[in-house]
Amino acid sequence: MSFPPNSHPDPGAAPDSLAALAGELQQHLALCQQILALVQHEHQQLKAGAVEDLSALQESRQAVLERLPLAQEAVLAHKEEWTRLTSAERKKRPEIANLLKQSTDLILKIVALDRENEQLMLRLKLVPPSHMPPAERQNPSLVAKLYKDQP
Repeated sequence: MSFPPNSHPDPGAAPDSLAALAGELQQHLALCQQILALVQHEHQQLKAGAVEDLSALQESRQAVLERLPLAQEAVLAHKEEWTRLTSAERKKRPEIANLLKQSTDLILKIVALDRENEQLMLRLKLVPPSHMPPAERQNPSLVAKLYKDQP
């Protein structure tokens, strides 16, 4: 049995599926860029000591972060198609690999800057005591001593 030209089944993922993945990755990247912009704005305010109430910062952050799970689910819906491809097939779609790298790089920047923001909040005493970790977690030798002292 012969197939007409260009009608052979594709051993890799369907092109439509990969195009959908690229689209979802672009949307995810745009959302990550919005999150980075928010975190950078928070960082500037914290460095300048211009933050007296965290609620305004938290509200703007929460509005964007609520969209993140939907974006992640959309990407995960197409992830299986990408992982089934061989490395040779993946090389034929460099835009997807590039979007994945850009997203990963952006997420790492967000995490690093957010960690700096948390430290600035602690220094400026903007974190409510209820959000502080217990003293045992801050002092690992105390925990070790507690375990050592038990029979």
